[in-house]
Amino acid sequence: MEFAFVAPIALFLIFAVLEGALLLFTIGTSRFAAGQGAIRDAELGNAANADTQAIQAIRTGPLGSTSLATVTEIDIYRLKAQSNGQLSVDATAYNRYRLDGSAISVTWQPAVRNVRQGFTDFLGLSITYQYQWASGRLLGAAPMQLSQAFDVRLEPQTY
Repeated sequence: MEFAFVAPIALFLIFAVLEGALLLFTIGTSRFAAGQGAIRDAELGNAANADTQAIQAIRTGPLGSTSLATVTEIDIYRLKAQSNGQLSVDATAYNRYRLDGSAISVTWQPAVRNVRQGFTDFLGLSITYQYQWASGRLLGAAPMQLSQAFDVRLEPQTY
């Protein structure tokens, strides 16, 4: 009799712990992927293939190969430094890509990025993705929409 009351609760807790672990793995993976993509872009500076290399780093990394998340968009954009030290997105310099590297829109070509010592641009990279609930098929839950961003300063190419 007690088993009939305890078993569903224990089963729910086991699934909740497993689902939570998979969600945390996916969030950590997206944070790592955004960091690796932004670092790749920062290292390449104003190389013509900088964005392509950054997206390739995301695609071939853990986030691009997991079935737990589906990347819907990768955004690479210029950040402007404000007088108070905060960074804000420059809407005129905003590139949007799919995970396969195809461009949705490109308004900030890598070749025009400022990489001079003391004047380098700040770059932001944002990954938008959906987390597919492992137990969602049982509960009928819709995918969770998440995003992860990472900001870097472009590496100077001239000193």
